[in-house]
Amino acid sequence: MPLEKPGFRENLARLDEAYPGRETLKIADVAAYLGVYRGTLLGDKTFPAKKVGGQSKYGGSYVVPKVALARWMS
Repeated sequence: MPLEKPGFRENLARLDEAYPGRETLKIADVAAYLGVYRGTLLGDKTFPAKKVGGQSKYGGSYVVPKVALARWMS
């Protein structure tokens, strides 16, 4: 079993406190939480965003699993 990165549990606890009861976050929430632009996050190939609803003419939206975000932040 792989070891957790240092800071993972702390990051997850802070995200749980900021967004209780949610397993995924909107990209706008993550951008505001981290204080960066949405485009900056989506431009980072390691950022754990998942595109949903991409079949619409508007291109869909992105969600970010909270656990994956905590891991990415570590």
